[in-house]
Amino acid sequence: MEEILKTTEDDKLQLAFIFDPNKCIICNACVNACNSAYGGLNWRTLLVFDEGDTKIGVSIACNHCENPLCMKVCPSNAIKKDNMSVVYIDPKECIGCGYCTWACPYEEPKFNKDGVMSKCDFCRQRLMNKQGLPLCVEACPTGALSFGWVDKKEYSAPFLAPYELTRPNLVVRQSKVKVEASPLKTRKEENYWQLLIFTLFSEFALGSLLIPVKGIVPLLLMLIGLIPSILHINRKERFYKVIKNLRTSWLSREVFFSSLSVLSLIFYSLYPSVFTFASSLVLLSLAIISSIMLYILKTIPSWYSPNTAISFLGTAFTSVFPLGYFLTHDYLYLLVAVAFSIAEISVARKDNKLRLTLNSFYLIMVLLSILFPLTSLIAIPGAILSEFIERRRFYENITYYGLPK
Repeated sequence: MEEILKTTEDDKLQLAFIFDPNKCIICNACVNACNSAYGGLNWRTLLVFDEGDTKIGVSIACNHCENPLCMKVCPSNAIKKDNMSVVYIDPKECIGCGYCTWACPYEEPKFNKDGVMSKCDFCRQRLMNKQGLPLCVEACPTGALSFGWVDKKEYSAPFLAPYELTRPNLVVRQSKVKVEASPLKTRKEENYWQLLIFTLFSEFALGSLLIPVKGIVPLLLMLIGLIPSILHINRKERFYKVIKNLRTSWLSREVFFSSLSVLSLIFYSLYPSVFTFASSLVLLSLAIISSIMLYILKTIPSWYSPNTAISFLGTAFTSVFPLGYFLTHDYLYLLVAVAFSIAEISVARKDNKLRLTLNSFYLIMVLLSILFPLTSLIAIPGAILSEFIERRRFYENITYYGLPK
């Protein structure tokens, strides 16, 4: 135990789980030991691959990565890393937003009965109190799962997410039988309506700020989007903690800039001036940029795409700028709206025929408005419908890195 508890100045040495699939007898002892001790939360998963006449077992839990994206994205700083590089969660700080689950390509963080995240922490308290090794390791009867300091990681696991995504502290020995499986999976985001409403209405607010309407309009649009978003977190009484990690979490930044933009828009609606307009524009733009960056995750390839940025920005301009043209007859509004609509078409999936059809209809109406300005108003419902359908697809058709089935 003294050897395990040591800290080191050698960055090459890391505590890690070590797994040899050639020794695994698929007894599930590691999973059972973990679940028995920690409330059946399935922090450890035993993957079983049926390769012809042979079954291969691979036991996976948290890999306490060198680059723990879960920790970087956590808005409340609930996920921490100690001096032994053990990544753990402080349950008193977690707000239950679930953002860490998006960032983890091993599907490790799990909600507990209190609505906060939990995960494997190498049985940290057992280690610190010198009570023994992680329970899963002690339960393994064949030595397939072991644990200790390693300086050279063998990641012979093409069926898991690419190593460079998070640089997991995990050793997986080469299996004698090749495993044919992919870590790319698809899913639908649960309870995404609050997120859909917030992203769309905050973008509508940005667009409306740039056309000649009363300052109360972007303020109301922003409030319509922001208030439901609070319902997305499990521990609503801890909502104030969401801005604790402005250093690395785009979710913290999104909430921070969105909240400041609301305050600025209140002043703008009451005291319209160049200063209150400029501050509202800057803060609202930063909020939208933060929203975009929040979803640009390499662990979710369907979001790590130009379509995310173009769609989010496009909503602000295609949905609102035709109204700006109708009110002012300024062709710049049409030019920006057309440019973003074309950009959305260029990055849209070719099988997304409804998106392509609606945007094509939108372009026709916008161009016709040069001759018949009233048709610019007809274009607006088409744009809103297109953005709504695309955003719903965004949340319902997610391709992500996870544990292969």
